[in-house]
Amino acid sequence: MSTLAQSHTLVKTKPVVAHGGIVFALAPRIKRFFQEAFDPQKSFPVPWQWLEVELLDRDQWEESLYRLRPEVLVTGWGTPALPERYALTDDLPLRYVCHLAGGVKPLVPRRLIERGVLVSNWGNAISYTIAEHAILLVLSLLRNQPAWSDFIDRWHDHRHTFPCEALHTRSLRGKRVGLHGFGVIAREIVQMLRPFRVELSAYSSGVSKSLFHEHDVRQARDLEDLFANNDVIIECEAVNSHTRGVVTERVLRLLPKQAIFVNVGRAAVVDDVALERLVLEGRLFAGLDVHREEPVPWHAPLLTTDRALLSPHVAGPTEDAMRVLCDFAIANLLRFSRSQPIEGMVSLDVYDRTT
Repeated sequence: MSTLAQSHTLVKTKPVVAHGGIVFALAPRIKRFFQEAFDPQKSFPVPWQWLEVELLDRDQWEESLYRLRPEVLVTGWGTPALPERYALTDDLPLRYVCHLAGGVKPLVPRRLIERGVLVSNWGNAISYTIAEHAILLVLSLLRNQPAWSDFIDRWHDHRHTFPCEALHTRSLRGKRVGLHGFGVIAREIVQMLRPFRVELSAYSSGVSKSLFHEHDVRQARDLEDLFANNDVIIECEAVNSHTRGVVTERVLRLLPKQAIFVNVGRAAVVDDVALERLVLEGRLFAGLDVHREEPVPWHAPLLTTDRALLSPHVAGPTEDAMRVLCDFAIANLLRFSRSQPIEGMVSLDVYDRTT
């Protein structure tokens, strides 16, 4: 049994306001989902309390951390970043950060993991929703979905032409599909693409050859090889100092004409100005769930073309999958209290490689 479980008594009906224990530092948009799934009386023999982070400025947030001295911190979208100064505290009581979302870099200083603080994120709990969305964008562009409304408005004008010919629709079956990135999301996409009998290849710097072999995916020699030899590219690489802006105009122009570029990873990996230019030139189709500027400005040029399909950063958890994330986090809290291995652990290597 962990010291967390050993050092505190059973929780009562209401939260115990005390030092240590679990502090839930969740913003309202995720807090309501978590509260629906969380039953501390059945599960957690430790003090716990909610912290109204949306009401705190940066100084108040830091003061709360020092005052409450949590052993476990539950975080998510909207939780303020943990201060670097807090990570350097001599008698730091924090032992575990249970993060409901994916990326932890904006929240957790690297120093905390170096000091042995456990950090977890959603792991592969909802990788399937992002994979689904990637395939949705690919299929929608192959069938030229952005042009459907205009076609329906002028359907009578095309009465002597097959709709598939007028819309230049295509099938995914047998296409060459490349994945930039080969983390859990990319590997989920691989499994979902199998029924389409596509030719798969992938590239991600630093990933071992054995992992590609394990998933029966051709390892591209480099980024240029990946882009030059695929009809569809799905961007799901993490952004870091090595990948930021790596998909340049030169790389994008290696794609065959009328190729499809879908990004469900990070916008900063791609030269968005070059991508916009190639789409508006009529060279490429683009499906983007991530954008340099969010919300997307109403005057963005890609909103005016039927060669692009933009979604409002919704590839992550669907509404029904929010409960999956909360259940995953609660299960990890229980594992921690029982000194069991935590799922979705963010090691220093994972921290450095991911967004």
